[in-house]
Order: sequence, then structure tokens, then C-alpha cells
Amino acid sequence: MKNQTIQPPAIKKGDTIAVIAPASPIDGREGLERGISVLEAMGFHVRFDERIFESFRYLAGEDSARAEELMSTFEDPSIQAIIALRGGYGCSRLIPLIAEKRLRRHSKIFMGFSDLTTLFLYFKRRFGWITIHGPMAVSPSLGDLSPNQAEHLFSLLTDPGYCPELHFTQCESWIPGVAEGELVGGCLSIIAASIGTPYEIKADGRILFLEDQGEPPYRLDRMLTHLHLAGKLQSLAGVLLGSFLDCESAQGNYHSSDVLRDILAKLHVPIMANFPAGHGIENWAIPLGVRVRMDSNAGTITLLEPAVRMRD
Repeated sequence: MKNQTIQPPAIKKGDTIAVIAPASPIDGREGLERGISVLEAMGFHVRFDERIFESFRYLAGEDSARAEELMSTFEDPSIQAIIALRGGYGCSRLIPLIAEKRLRRHSKIFMGFSDLTTLFLYFKRRFGWITIHGPMAVSPSLGDLSPNQAEHLFSLLTDPGYCPELHFTQCESWIPGVAEGELVGGCLSIIAASIGTPYEIKADGRILFLEDQGEPPYRLDRMLTHLHLAGKLQSLAGVLLGSFLDCESAQGNYHSSDVLRDILAKLHVPIMANFPAGHGIENWAIPLGVRVRMDSNAGTITLLEPAVRMRD
């Protein structure tokens, strides 16, 4: 049965945002403190449990502890929004431990990126939830948030009527045209890893957003080719490319953009590149699961519906 798209309730000043750690651990608190200061300056309260500082190998604690934190935070009525501590790795290990009945009725704003793409895909497939691809608690893109980005993020989270047209001069039109459809995607490597799972991405008729970090061009090629062979690229409405940080060849005679353009141009759909979202210092928050219009000629993305709904 197809899930209805569900917007999370808007939040307001004075509401509580919880920080959870479903993926990798952190080494210190400085980045977290900067991120919390930005959210508090917007008027929100920020809560976290000391559990988020646990470390088990490359994970922020045992799987059972991270899964329970995820579920109990969504269930907690005193928490209105949730932001991930950081990405890294670990979200896929939580999938078998999630009790869907504990989450299904508790849609909330949930923001992150990178490894959090796994949970975004899962929540969309299982519950129809809209999620926010945006800065995490320790991300420099939150701690050093510009005034324009802060205004956008606040409106995205609090205003049920906010449907902006986003325009950035650095955006490039690789294939001109206008596309409309549901915005889906996230981190390319995580999307490729979703193939064959119960939460693999649905991309037909949609605008696919992709970004990544630290993947050399041949690996970008391999992942995109895998998605094509899996039938995920043939019926797209359009492609939106974010930042591909540290994805250049050590040989230096070609660029990651050459590989991306070569593979994606064969899809014959509008393609816009260099959108400021992803692992870079600019990570403009965008809702996944809402309908958007992408005008590659004008370099704009327009939300056709808001990310949040009125509070009950």
C-alpha cells in the first residue's frame, strides 16, 4: 500500500530540538556547542542525553542503545524536532531494530545528511515522512551558519506557508530545461547501498538530488552505473547535484564533474549542478519528499509545497 506523504508539524520559538547520535561518535564537544548556540539563537531549546558521547569502535554506542534513543526521542511529546549529531556510519545497522509501531504516529522534523540518508529513505518508504537534508549538530555548516541560511532554515522549520524560490549564482545548467516532481535523494554512496534493501530509493518521475564526499571519480562512476543497472535512473524527471567534496582524481587530468556529466547527460533530463548542499561548508537545508520545480536555465529550485504543516 502506498504511503501518503506526511509533513511534520511546524515548530516555534521555545520548542525543544533533541540531538541524537544514530551513526558515528565524536571526539570532543566544541563543534556541538557551536551548533547548539546557533539553534538557541533562533529561539529553540536544545536537549541531548549524555549517551550521545558513547563510542563503540566506529559507532556512537551499541546498536541497541542508538536504536532505542531514536525511537524514544520520536515518542517523547516534550520534543518537537530532532537533529542528528553527525553522520559517518551506523544508521543501516538500526533498521532491523526499529519497531515501526513506535514511530508511525510520531512524525517530527528530522534533519541531517550523509549517513542519515539511510533513515530518510526508510522513513519515506515505510511512513511517507518528509525529512530535512541539512546541517547536523556538529557540522561547521551549522556552527558557521550565514544569516541568509539561518533565515531560510528558521522559515523552513517554522512556517507552514514557506515555499521559497532558491537561486544561487554558482549553480550550473548541464542540461537545460524545467522539471517538476518530488525531491528525493541524498548521499550518493548511501543511495547506492540501499539497492536490494526494503528501503531502496524510489526515483521514477522524481527529481534526484545527489551529493557526496571523498569518493574519487571512478567510484562515482561505479555507483551511478550501479543505480542505472538497477533501473533507478531511466525515468527521472530531473537531476540536482550538490557538492562533491574531495572527490577529485589524484591523477589530476580529469575532474569528478567530467564523470558525473558524462554519465548523467545520457539520461536526457534537466540537470542542475553545484547546488550548495552536501558535505561542504554551505549546506542549505532542503526538504526531501516535497514537490519542487527545478529550472536549470534560471538556476532555481522552487518548493511547490512547504516542508511542515500547521500544528494540531
